[in-house]
Amino acid sequence: MSAVSAESPVRMLPAALALAARGIVVFPVRVGSKKPMVAWGSQATTDPNVISCWWTRWPYASIGVACKPSRLTIVDVDGPAGRASWAALTGRHGHTPTASVATGRTDGGVHYWYRAPQTSPPGNSKGSDASGIAPGIDIRGAGDGDGGMAVAPPSLHHSGRRYQWADRLPLADLPDWLHELTTRPTTPVPQSPADIAAARRRAAAYRARPDLAKTRAARWATAVLAGETTDIAAMAPESGRSDALNGAAYKLGRLVAGGLLDEHDVRQALTDAGLAAGLDDPAREGKRGSTARTVESGLSAGMRRPRACQEDR
Repeated sequence: MSAVSAESPVRMLPAALALAARGIVVFPVRVGSKKPMVAWGSQATTDPNVISCWWTRWPYASIGVACKPSRLTIVDVDGPAGRASWAALTGRHGHTPTASVATGRTDGGVHYWYRAPQTSPPGNSKGSDASGIAPGIDIRGAGDGDGGMAVAPPSLHHSGRRYQWADRLPLADLPDWLHELTTRPTTPVPQSPADIAAARRRAAAYRARPDLAKTRAARWATAVLAGETTDIAAMAPESGRSDALNGAAYKLGRLVAGGLLDEHDVRQALTDAGLAAGLDDPAREGKRGSTARTVESGLSAGMRRPRACQEDR
């Protein structure tokens, strides 16, 4: 059964006009697909006259949403992998209720609609083991050229199901932690044994950094940094290296927020330790980039709970 014939057609003009009235910039999309029917980057609009003309000509066309002019960041959570990633992220950082859409995927999919930040709005990204914020989570952003696009209810999904509002809530601002994940710097993955050896040498060098030890508290923090990174660098496969790295990043992130350590130094030291331990070994299928993601996740969480001295438990 094709998507178009899965059920009786629905005229989309009222829904398109309702979105436009809320400031959502729309354009027509071919039924059961994500293929725009106009030059959406320049022609998407909130003008009710233009919208009426489009959906009078193509009454059953799906509704596309242009994220950039709509000032939207849409988080696309796809399938079991995406749900697992989203549950882990929101379990760690908390979930901010906002408008959301069930996409019609047969294995489940949800779009979370957020107001894009005014400064440095996220661009588009695709989540995988090697890129993006997490496997199964794509970002449709308000940055990068024309920005991203999404399909709005009650458009027809290619599965034959319709996009449906899961929660008709007011748009929430993109949470700070999510903004950080979408715009975080990435650390290049080592491409050769020589790269890994260099990372191991840098990790070991953190044992002797007297220039970082300005005060008693800083000396203690520097010792914590050296101990954590040296231990991780020496960990064997299948010994819980990722969990250890995340825990160390959290602990050290607290010290960064407390002013005892430099964020760049800590990020580089932890990344080197993870690489030295082989977490991004090119031979480990699907694990490229996991060190940088683990470090950023732990640091972000830790920096929300500053720790300024050894006695501050």
